[in-house]
Amino acid sequence: MSLGCDRSSLWSECTPCSQRKRHRSKNSNKPAVSMYTLVLGVSLCALLFYWSWRATFTGDLARIPGPLIARFSNIWKIRAVYHATMHQKNVQLHEKYGSVVRIGPNDVSFASPEALKAIYTARPSFPKGYSYKPTSPLHDGKRLFNLFSVQDVHYHAKLKRAIGSLYTKSVVLELEPRIDDTIKLFMKCLAKRTANGPTELDIYLWLHLFAFDSLGDLNLSERFGFLEKGQDVRGMIETANRILHITGLFGQSPMLQKIQMRIKARWTKTKPNPLLLYTIAKVHDRIAKPTKSPDMLNIFLNLRAMDPDRITLEEIADGGKTDLGQNGGHDVLAVALRTVFYYLARHPSVLERLREEFAPLEKVYSHDVPIPYQELSELTYLDAVIYEAMRVHANIGLILERVVPEGGSEIDGFYIPSGTIVGVNAWVIHHDKTVFGEDAEVFRPERWTEAHQSKRLEMKRFMFSFGDGSRKCIGQNIAMAQAAKVLVEFLRRFRAHLVHPEREWNVHGSWVTKQTAMDMWIARL
Repeated sequence: MSLGCDRSSLWSECTPCSQRKRHRSKNSNKPAVSMYTLVLGVSLCALLFYWSWRATFTGDLARIPGPLIARFSNIWKIRAVYHATMHQKNVQLHEKYGSVVRIGPNDVSFASPEALKAIYTARPSFPKGYSYKPTSPLHDGKRLFNLFSVQDVHYHAKLKRAIGSLYTKSVVLELEPRIDDTIKLFMKCLAKRTANGPTELDIYLWLHLFAFDSLGDLNLSERFGFLEKGQDVRGMIETANRILHITGLFGQSPMLQKIQMRIKARWTKTKPNPLLLYTIAKVHDRIAKPTKSPDMLNIFLNLRAMDPDRITLEEIADGGKTDLGQNGGHDVLAVALRTVFYYLARHPSVLERLREEFAPLEKVYSHDVPIPYQELSELTYLDAVIYEAMRVHANIGLILERVVPEGGSEIDGFYIPSGTIVGVNAWVIHHDKTVFGEDAEVFRPERWTEAHQSKRLEMKRFMFSFGDGSRKCIGQNIAMAQAAKVLVEFLRRFRAHLVHPEREWNVHGSWVTKQTAMDMWIARL
């Protein structure tokens, strides 16, 4: 068998072999990598090094402390949100570095009450960060903005002027029958499941079922069947949770935001947002077949009938979808309710004092009649319990991002250039000892009742669960009414104990700080 050379002549070379050898000899002086490629590679490395060095040691943000990697990368933020620990990691950073911390190349986290006011109540307003943009849905080729997602401060001001009056306490009282109907159904479902004695229930899920159905009733006079079926219908809650986490994750990097926007634009062409389509259909159905139902949709439509230029049908539909499907609605309410139930189960003395406070009202209102919110709003200890629960466990886990406007701003002794992303995390400000006392880490509702009126007002001023300033959640009055009423009606009929009191619950800290692993024994009184 031939191997390419004649074996009989070991000292001679066959023609192909000699040609290959001569070819190698001709090119032996050429470098393996061209000079052009080498120069380009060295230049890119030098540019990367210079950019990293400049980001770390020069510029207006250079003297702000923080993790080294955060000076030239968004990896710190992405990891914290990916692992759902941003609410903890953000607090730990401020404990280590102080009240001003750099958490990204163009991102600064603040911890002081003064910074909170400077960022969220300043004039001109700091617009929302770019991470909010992906929360605006696409419909018919255009993006629909709502009070939660819109970045344009002028458009936000216009929209808020148009609908802000629809969320006052007086309007909540008008809608109270809708809240009562869902509460009655909730109590009926729990009574059915405890008919034969104490029953173990996933209270994480049941409080979320109530929140979603209650908002459906408030907005559209139509519940989704969560409570009747005792489960997440069509996976709507799980889908909303997943979307919120993904949106929070992609929002930590401008590059990831662009990727998400492209994916979302392509995805919605073939699979439009079902909740948005549902609310748009309900708007058109209500126009075609008017009703006199006391719900938010009719309030909006009546407003539009009086002044068609004040609000569009798309804005009405997207506003309803925001309440039902985003963190401005059912998630925030569910988180707050779980927190109250959890801490009452862990603090029997607080529970007993709360029962004593509303006991006189039980003599006036039978179990068939929910106690009116006007009465409950006068109960100071109930108010303290709800506020303390929202303080120790804020419902939002991320920084509420704002963009420093043109001209820059002086915040906490640092000049912050325009375009910088700044913000405060509710978990950080809610544990500020200068505001809430040396025992700020402890759940103690008495801090609200013992405090002088001026101190109590100061503490409420720095409660950040609903945001602050012009972008403060306008649904706060509705959420507070729902929380107070369902809590009291539950305590009038049932007692609850943690199935595993020796264990801490699980907290998923992304856009919302969802809690799980808090199963309870529920029994009739």
